[in-house]
Amino acid sequence: MIRGLYSAASGLLSTQLQEGVIADNLANSGTAGYKSRHVTFAAFGPMALDRVGSVALAAGAAPIGTVSSGALVDQTAIQWTPGPLRATDNPLAAAISGPGMFAVRTPQGVRYTRAGEFRIDGAGVLVNPAGDAVLGPGGHALHVPASLAGATGAIQADGTVRVRGQSIGVVGVFAPPLARLTPVGGSLFALPAGAAAPAAIGASLRPGFVEQANVDVVAQMASLLQVQQAYASDQRAVQIADHTMKAALTDVGTLP
Repeated sequence: MIRGLYSAASGLLSTQLQEGVIADNLANSGTAGYKSRHVTFAAFGPMALDRVGSVALAAGAAPIGTVSSGALVDQTAIQWTPGPLRATDNPLAAAISGPGMFAVRTPQGVRYTRAGEFRIDGAGVLVNPAGDAVLGPGGHALHVPASLAGATGAIQADGTVRVRGQSIGVVGVFAPPLARLTPVGGSLFALPAGAAAPAAIGASLRPGFVEQANVDVVAQMASLLQVQQAYASDQRAVQIADHTMKAALTDVGTLP
């Protein structure tokens, strides 16, 4: 019974984490550039069940077999498939065609994202909605000259940002190794400290578009219902195991 209790408890912990991941996906379904996550599971090492008594084993009797001792979360994987594109009236918005990511400088360091909704702030710097500077291929921010202060700009397909026809720089598109990226909130990802991403080869932009989250809301809701049902089943298994152990202690243990 203890083994069954442990197996059910491990299922409760695993489904609880999976439910949190699904809830995070649903909460970010409207976040531009967000990449959905999914949980993969693995089983604890199987436990061997042998017949009781060394005499039977010595006589060549085969063991009964193995039994699983529960499940655990193997990893939380990121779905890197592109999200759908949404047209916008912002001339400084752009979506990346093919692989690649934009880079922005945050207070915590350089972060990578597929979200391309940009604007020029009051200091004349090209920034994302959070106010983080968008970086060019050399890792520098893009500044509007004082002579063009207050003017609006537009991004071209090659990444060039023009303000009143004058180029102020090129938006960088980078190719960070996806396996080394860690989500750090919303649509932002970070590389390990000291690591840098090379420029993406052959990347182009679609001006006037923003890549949306690649979250399938209907599929996520269906998964959420399945997880909740699995959690309820594990709860019942814990209750049954607890009731059985209680009966074994209070009833069977008192038999003459």
